[in-house]
Amino acid sequence: MTRISTRIIAGLIIVLLLPFSLNASAQFEPQSWELGWVTDVEGSYEVEMEDDWDISGELVVFIENSRQNELNVNFDLEWNSDTPFEVDGPETGTIASGENLSFTFTLTENGDLDIRSFSPSDTYGLTLTAEEVVASGQTVSTQEVDAEVKLPKIFNLQPDDVEDQTMFSGTWIEVEILISNWGNNKDAVTSAEINIRSCPNLNVEGLEQYDNLIVEPTELNNNVAQGFDVKFVTSTSHPGRTCEVTFSVISEGDERVRSTTFDVKVSAAEIVEEDQSSDGSSSSENGLSESSSNLAWFGLFELYIVLILAFYYPRRGE
Repeated sequence: MTRISTRIIAGLIIVLLLPFSLNASAQFEPQSWELGWVTDVEGSYEVEMEDDWDISGELVVFIENSRQNELNVNFDLEWNSDTPFEVDGPETGTIASGENLSFTFTLTENGDLDIRSFSPSDTYGLTLTAEEVVASGQTVSTQEVDAEVKLPKIFNLQPDDVEDQTMFSGTWIEVEILISNWGNNKDAVTSAEINIRSCPNLNVEGLEQYDNLIVEPTELNNNVAQGFDVKFVTSTSHPGRTCEVTFSVISEGDERVRSTTFDVKVSAAEIVEEDQSSDGSSSSENGLSESSSNLAWFGLFELYIVLILAFYYPRRGE
């Protein structure tokens, strides 16, 4: 009889505790939700970046809730403080039963850093953690996803400004023309050319030096502009004129043409021609003035005759 009573009491206890057990099971049921990427981050995710170094990008994740009750999560996003971008997005999310919901995290530039100084060959890791929380604020389960973010290559191969030049016809001058790389990755010159307006007799030599010239990012890691002396040659018949010179280069990186313009002022050589002057003098072949008057010679001759007569003519009274 005692054994039967014991079994009955045990059964009653189990029946009484069953609702609490089922409730706890429902509250802490095994993980049945999934966190994943909507954005393609395979390998790495490349943000968009303008020439003024403004960054824009979006990282989108999904959470699929397969359980019978609603899911509440807290988001925690971690990345290094010295990365060139900042990330902003929701701090919490609520996903209904059977729902697949997306959440977007935006990337912008870190205004406190020099974005151009960051190499596009480097990648920057970030980790997004979703924590399942219950009404009491207790974390029940967590999931996380990782991504590698990188910057795009920006190409900006630009000839430096050149001061206006002066020269004479029949001469030549050398002008140094430098090229700067204001991008964030090394670039090369596919070709260089010069276009001259209004002066068909002004010729250029030395452009072939620029072919395949490699230019590292200027002012980064002590890099400086690269270039050569270009020779400008004029013929002796070149008239006095101001020539507009446009120097252009083609970037190997983005295949764009960029140029700079300056003036070369050519002064014509002066030809000196002197006619016979009003005083009777004329110019000799070497440009020196030559007198045509013989009056001085007549005065010397008369003086000579007077001296002879005075010497031979007897004095009176002797």
